[in-house]
Amino acid sequence: MSHTLSREIAMKRLYAETVGGEDTLEEALAQTECGDLSDEDVFFSDRLYEGVHAHCDAIDAEIGAHAKDWSIGRIAKVDLSILRVAVYELLYEKNIPVGATVNEAVELAKAFGGDKSAGFINGVLAAVAKAH
Repeated sequence: MSHTLSREIAMKRLYAETVGGEDTLEEALAQTECGDLSDEDVFFSDRLYEGVHAHCDAIDAEIGAHAKDWSIGRIAKVDLSILRVAVYELLYEKNIPVGATVNEAVELAKAFGGDKSAGFINGVLAAVAKAH
């Protein structure tokens, strides 16, 4: 099972939605080199995406509380999408180790974010994890 690809797909869907593009699972799959993703992986990706939607206000409040001097509106859309998936996991997916969530988010930031995205995301997630 590849939670890495599941997270990437959920992040891409959230990002596309944020910038006004397609947010469908099929579109995200088409943009991801994922080979054969298992039904379990697709289910996990969908759960992350739907979970962020179901708890978006609480997730954004956590991000806002721990992103020093950054409002939600100032955070790069890709970084915000990565943070939303990871904060959802930290708060609502208790069976996933904190270190795995943070590491996966940092790797997504390195792949898709700007030069300082990985450090920023690591810092915010470390603060969220410490608070919970």
